[in-house]
Amino acid sequence: MDQQQNILIRLVGYTVDKVSFILNKDFDFKTNPKVKVIPNFDRELTRIDENSFSLSLSASFDHPDNQIPFFMDVQVSGKFIFTNWENPKLNPIAKNNATSVLYPYVRALVTTVTANANVPPYILPVMNSNSLFRDKK
Repeated sequence: MDQQQNILIRLVGYTVDKVSFILNKDFDFKTNPKVKVIPNFDRELTRIDENSFSLSLSASFDHPDNQIPFFMDVQVSGKFIFTNWENPKLNPIAKNNATSVLYPYVRALVTTVTANANVPPYILPVMNSNSLFRDKK
């Protein structure tokens, strides 16, 4: 049996590490009815031991000209168990699967915060979250 068929990744738990929301009081929805908010995503993998690691997934919303209704930073971290995850063949699988597991938590957090802040809720799209990191090293 091929080793790849026996790969199991397990989320032990997750935490919300950071939530920052700042309303842009200078933003006017009447003059800017179509808002283009482009979040910036980042992830960081931290070794716990040979069979477990932590992955932090963050999203930040900013605009150089302040042309968005809010500024926000969120970060969610998860502890994962994945046997032999440091193996060069398994490491990308571990990182990509952990990202896919945490993305829905980030997505829900962003929507909840914006909805409760009394601005039009921002909903991150349902997508293959690993496509956010294909060009990043």
